[in-house]
Order: sequence, then C-alpha cells, then structure tokens
Amino acid sequence: MGEVLLTIGGSDSSGGAGIQADIKTFAALGFHGASALTAATAQSTLGVRGVYPLATEAVAAQMEALFSDYEISAAKTGMLHSKEIVSKVAEYFEEGRIALVVDPVIAAEAGGQLLDSPALDLLCDRLIPLARVITPNIFEAEAIAGIKVSDEKSALEAGLAIIDLGAGAVVVTGGHLEGNDVLVTAEGHFVIRGERVAGGNHGVGCTYSAALTAYLARGMDLERAAGAAKRFAAASVKNSIDVGGGASPVNPFGEALKRAERYDVLTEVQRGVDLLCEQSAVRHLIPEVGSNLGMAISGASGSGDVAAVEGRMVRVGPRVKACGPVRFGASSHVARILLSAMCFDPWTRAGMNIRFGPDILESIRILGLSTSHFSREDEPPGTKTMSWGTAEAIKSFRLGPGFEAGSSQATGSVPKVVWDGGGVGKEPMIRLLGSSAGEVADLAVRIAGCIPPDGNL
Repeated sequence: MGEVLLTIGGSDSSGGAGIQADIKTFAALGFHGASALTAATAQSTLGVRGVYPLATEAVAAQMEALFSDYEISAAKTGMLHSKEIVSKVAEYFEEGRIALVVDPVIAAEAGGQLLDSPALDLLCDRLIPLARVITPNIFEAEAIAGIKVSDEKSALEAGLAIIDLGAGAVVVTGGHLEGNDVLVTAEGHFVIRGERVAGGNHGVGCTYSAALTAYLARGMDLERAAGAAKRFAAASVKNSIDVGGGASPVNPFGEALKRAERYDVLTEVQRGVDLLCEQSAVRHLIPEVGSNLGMAISGASGSGDVAAVEGRMVRVGPRVKACGPVRFGASSHVARILLSAMCFDPWTRAGMNIRFGPDILESIRILGLSTSHFSREDEPPGTKTMSWGTAEAIKSFRLGPGFEAGSSQATGSVPKVVWDGGGVGKEPMIRLLGSSAGEVADLAVRIAGCIPPDGNL
C-alpha cells in the first residue's frame, strides 16, 4: 500500500484551510501529502481578500509530475475555482483507479466566494460522478442539490439528489446540524452522531475531508472512516490555535501532540523512579509517610494532568521501592504542589517530597541550592496546604534579597527547595522542584550523596 495522498486545491495564506490544512491532516495520520495547487488566496481568519487562480496548464503540469512519480493511495479535491480547472482535474480520475473524495468548496468559512457558477455546474456534471464520496456542508449541499437543508430529513433528501448525480456516497457534514453528519449511499443512510465542540473552526471542512481520505486509504469501510474523520475533525477544533481576529484555525496535530506529551511525561517519571530505586543512598531521603515523584504536562489544569507513582515510594531494606505504577492522577498531593508552582513558572513541572532533617538541609546548603519555606501556622482556613504553602514559599523567595525584581528571574524562577517545619499531626517536609522528573530525581541523588556521615534516618 502506498503512503502518498494527494490534495488538489487552493492555498490559504492564513495557514488554516486549503492545502495547508490537508497536508497537516495527512501528516498527522501518517501519510506523505502531495499537492497540486489550483489557486492562491489572500486571506486571513477574517475573510478572503483575493483569489488568484493558476493557469490550467500549471495545474495539469503539477498533476502530471506527481502521477508519473508517486503511487498515490487516494486523493481529494478542495477549491477548484474555475470550470477549466474542474475539467482538467476530472481527466485524471476518469479511469477510477484512485479513490477520490470531493470536498465541494464553494465559499470560505470566513467569507469569500471560491467557486464560480459555471464551475459548480461542471463539478456536478464531470467530477461528482467520479467521487467515491462527496463531503458538502449544508450550504454546499443546498447549492448542488437545489434543496433547502435545515434538518436531518432535508439533509437526506439533498444527499439522495447528489447520489442521483452519480456520486458513490455523500456525507452532509453536520457543523450546522447540531453536530450530526448524514451519510447517504444508494443502499441506505446513516446518521453519525456528534456534538458541537468549542473552538475555532477555520479549516474544519478541509480537515474532515482530508481525514476521511486518509482513513479510506487505510482500508476502512466508509461508515467507519466517516466516524473516525468526524472525531478527528472535532479534536482539531477542540485544539484550535487562538490566532487572528476571526475564526481560529483548527489544529490537526493537537490531539496527537497531547498524547505524545503524556507518553513522554510517563516515560520521564518512570526514568526518575528507576534512578531513585537504583541508588541505595536515596533511602535516607524517604520520610515516614513515603515519597512521591511527579511531573505535569505543559498547561496542566488538574491532577489528571500530573503523573506520579500510585501508592508512593517507600523504604524496603537497603533501597527504595515504588508501591505501584506511574500513572496520571495518582497523587493529588504532588499535583497541588506542581500546579501552584506552574502559576509562577510554567517550566517548573516536576517535584518530589523528601524527609526533613538537619542533615538533609546541610546537604542542600553544600550544594548551594536555592530554598524557601512556609509555616503551616500562617495557613488561612479553607485552603489546601500544598497549594497555599508552595505559593507562599515562592512569593517569599521572589521578594528575597537575592532576587532582582527587574531581572528575568522575576518572571519565572522558583526555588529548587521548598520546606516547612510541620504542624500538629503533620510531618515536616522538604519538596524538590525542577523542570523534569529526571532532573528532580538526579537532584535527590546528589542530595543523598552529600548527607554527612553522621546523618540519621
């Protein structure tokens, strides 16, 4: 099976839709994306200012070059602009060897006409009959079928009318139908349920049709591919990038990057835990209540975004042992520390609690680590100690004599060590902070290695 998908369409200078959205979607789903440009647009998130079509010969030359070199698994069309370009593109798919998805782009989401009337007529006559599936939104379905679309019933009627034009299947996308898509074939129809998600939608139609093309190229049947493409497009909207003054561009890589970062954080915490468990000296750092090592993803907003050891780490014989696996949401205690620290410095994403004692404080002093502390006696009622205490210690650190108010420290730095002397029924504790779990674990090993010979447990 080839790994190349082709998009034939217009360039969006804002980077949100058109071939830019298609190429990003193909790449996010594991394909190499090739493109044949039909027109350049001058547009932003606020609308289209101008459309500059390429000569038909230029479009044909691009396609000839690609088809002569690549084994193309599937293709999709977007903005074709003119009847001459529609006719030329149709020539390359008349043999029916390549699955073709037609996204009948008529107008830009932000406003602006992208397909003239003669071209729409030829699209219906020449290209739609060659399509394995066509993906109009309700306005495009209305323009093609001549039927007002306002609900699922009228979407089905429009879909059947487009099937009569020769399309293999039609998905009337449901961004304007309460989030539900209507998939229509000659054999029947399905409603693919969904919901409207918050986020920018610039490029969502292109992203959906490109994802559908990719899933069909992977061998999925049409109903399953349409469902997968819908979920992918919704995730791209949810992860949209807030730029510009209009509809924000969708982000096809958003969900994949989030999953990759969570995997990286899990791996990093496990690496730190392994390091701690390998070093026998670390056992001298473990408090009676146990210790934990945690790390947050960037932009963490809750304990579910912080990975730590389930059940903590404890002393077992001459070494440290993790009581459970590393997982997200394992420690609300560590999460509160890190979420509080990240309010001051988003790069302080990892932390670990260790035993409080004069021997460990001396080791910290020897290493020259920055420190700050808080007193539980000053804690206001109704607050969470770790959230409040961490913030108080950082504020105190930032007001200290060694901290320059106008320096880069003033916008980011936090101390490496935060400690408190305990309280009624509360064990005194030291917390180590850093940018990664590996950094914090290495810091703990260094502290353990500097504990004076007369240190005690």
